[in-house]
Formats: sequence, C-alpha cells, structure tokens
Amino acid sequence: MALSSQKNHINPDAMNIMIESVNLCFDKADAFFGNSFKRSSCNFKQRGRAAGTAHLQKNEIRFNYFMYQQDPEIFISTVVPHEVAHIIVFQIYGGNVKPHGKEWQAVMMKVYGIKPDRTHTFDTPVPKETYQYYCECQEHNFTKQRHTRSLRGTQYICKNCKSTLQFLAIGPNINLEPR
Repeated sequence: MALSSQKNHINPDAMNIMIESVNLCFDKADAFFGNSFKRSSCNFKQRGRAAGTAHLQKNEIRFNYFMYQQDPEIFISTVVPHEVAHIIVFQIYGGNVKPHGKEWQAVMMKVYGIKPDRTHTFDTPVPKETYQYYCECQEHNFTKQRHTRSLRGTQYICKNCKSTLQFLAIGPNINLEPR
C-alpha cells in the first residue's frame, strides 16, 4: 500500500478502527481504576515526526496517518495506548506531572502491560524543503521550523562530535567532501 501524508487520502475504515482502539484503551483503564474516564476525540491531524499527540486540555488525541499506514497493528498496539495513557494521567493527576513521568509509566505497565517507551520506529515523512547543516563529523538535514529557530539564535549540537551545527545550504541534493 502506498503511504500518503495527505489527509484527503485517509481510508474511512482507519478512523473507525482508531476510535474503537481508543475506546478499548479507555475501557481497560476504567476496569483497572474502577472509574469511568471521559472519552477523548481522536483524528488523523498529526503531522511530522510524532506518531501521536495527546492534547490534554482539549481532551483530543491526534494520530499520524502516514505512520499508521506503515504497520496499523503495531501502531494500534503501541501508539494508541501511549496517547490514551497521557489522557488518563491528566484526568487523574491534572497537569502537575511530567509527560513521561512515573505516573504515565505506571499506567503503561499496569493498565496496558506495555513497556513505557517515548519513541517509535516508524518512518517519518520527507520534509518538503530541507536545510543542510554540518558539524565536524557529518551533515544534518533541518526542517524549515528547526532552521528558523537556528536563525533566531537556537544553537544545535551534534550528538556524536558535540560541535555546534553550522548552516550550509538549502536543498535536498547537496554533496560535501568529507570534513
């Protein structure tokens, strides 16, 4: 199946599957806590590198359809409980806990039986425009947002060589000689 990041190409059955999956996660939390949690709305509005986002005050969960398409089964078994756990923790504790703190980790392990993990392994969409930066050991591709932050003074450091990243050029096909 071809991957699509365009919202007008979303399979209508996928949204029904997501709603059902979210509700099943809430049902598990209801049974575990002996409570009836307020259900969240959900959609496929998430873009970029995040697989999902829980908007706590809005009681809304956004999922990334581009990533969902890669492996719906893994997505539903990992990303959906991850985001619902954020909503559950917020409904129990309010906003005074860390997003991936001990409360969230406990919900992931005890309610869903899943090892708490903050990251995913799904491919991310290729940005429309990239900005090449370099350090002492390699090139780095920045999104427009990250590039703009850099222009406004945010300094980025390479995780490998610990040197500050420097702007080089705009575009996807820049080849540099090894530094």
